[in-house]
Amino acid sequence: MKRMRSTARQQPDGPVAFVLNVSLAGLGAMRSLGRAGVPVIGLDPDPNHAGFVSRYGRCLRSPHPVLEPDQLAEFLIDQGKRLDQPGILSPASDAFVLFISRYRDVLRDYFRFNVPPAEVMEAALDKRKLYELTASVGYAHAKTLDPKTMDDVHQIKHDLIYPVFLKPYYSHMWEAHFPGAGKGIKVFSPEELISSFEKIFPTNVAVMVQEIIAGPDTNVQTVYMYLTHDGTPLGVLTTHKLRQFPREFGRGSLAETFHDPEFAEFGLTFFRNIGYRGFGTIEFKRDDRDGLLKVTDLNPRWVKPINLPTVAGIDFPLLHYRDLAGQSPAPQMEFRAGVRWLDAISDVATSWPMIRSGDLSPWTWARSCMGARAFPAFAADDLRPFLHEYGYGRRLLRAPMRVLRRR
Repeated sequence: MKRMRSTARQQPDGPVAFVLNVSLAGLGAMRSLGRAGVPVIGLDPDPNHAGFVSRYGRCLRSPHPVLEPDQLAEFLIDQGKRLDQPGILSPASDAFVLFISRYRDVLRDYFRFNVPPAEVMEAALDKRKLYELTASVGYAHAKTLDPKTMDDVHQIKHDLIYPVFLKPYYSHMWEAHFPGAGKGIKVFSPEELISSFEKIFPTNVAVMVQEIIAGPDTNVQTVYMYLTHDGTPLGVLTTHKLRQFPREFGRGSLAETFHDPEFAEFGLTFFRNIGYRGFGTIEFKRDDRDGLLKVTDLNPRWVKPINLPTVAGIDFPLLHYRDLAGQSPAPQMEFRAGVRWLDAISDVATSWPMIRSGDLSPWTWARSCMGARAFPAFAADDLRPFLHEYGYGRRLLRAPMRVLRRR
């Protein structure tokens, strides 16, 4: 194996970390591990992902975890046979973490990993099962319907309170068929409902119809945590969104850490009640109508803002690595509140309509961004992924025109 760059804190004889998917979430994990001197290999079927040009790991093109899972298992086992000790699997996409779960029996001889039990993993990535699991442990979620055919859609179309949200069971399958559509589709009428499902059903992507939880984007709060194999929490951190793109149902464009021990315990209890293990984030939105925190999403892998907790004081990828490497890391529960993560292009895209409508002043927007300390691609000590991600300036130059054309 190629030895990574040496630093004073490096542990050159430690196990190799395999970061699975090296887009921006995986890039964040690579940087956390590489800065600590951990030898890192990134695996990804897409060689255009930013991690391929990071200084903090060596990346290999791999078979696809959904399209070629058997070949990927053979590829990984071949990598594992070359190691003098088991490698550590560090997944950064739904597809890869589901692959680990389904192939855990053939991988465990060569790798160490910590993922939830199979039934919890399936529920984490299938939104319909997630809401069933949520209800089974006494937590709230948005009212959800599950049409299977166009006849079902016609039967429910007049019983809904519009607008409603069409949300996929599997996010990674949705993104493959509807790139750029965000987390789902907001529909405003029975006619839109019918036309949307006429496009969706032929793709065989399963989609549910969900009520919209009342309240602004700032009502969306997330608990990050890591639980060892025996259920001991090694890190717990809370964030909330300040803005997201698209508005209402998007991914965070500006997020911030905050202290709320009661909310942290609320999320930790959810994970304990479902028998969760490993790293995960659980997202809630507080409903302005009844005041309840309702489960909206669960991510059992590294997420795009994974470097936000790191900057705030809890390095989850490194905790995960050191736990699986048998280094018995001390729990990290202390973190700084008010640390902000900014995805600048997405935030401009979501903020510009708010500025035009008078809901946000240019000065307030600029001031909110100036405090950001964590970013999805930029890092002063690892610039090539940032330059690569934004087309060496081409994407940044085109972004203002796209925003100005947005209505």
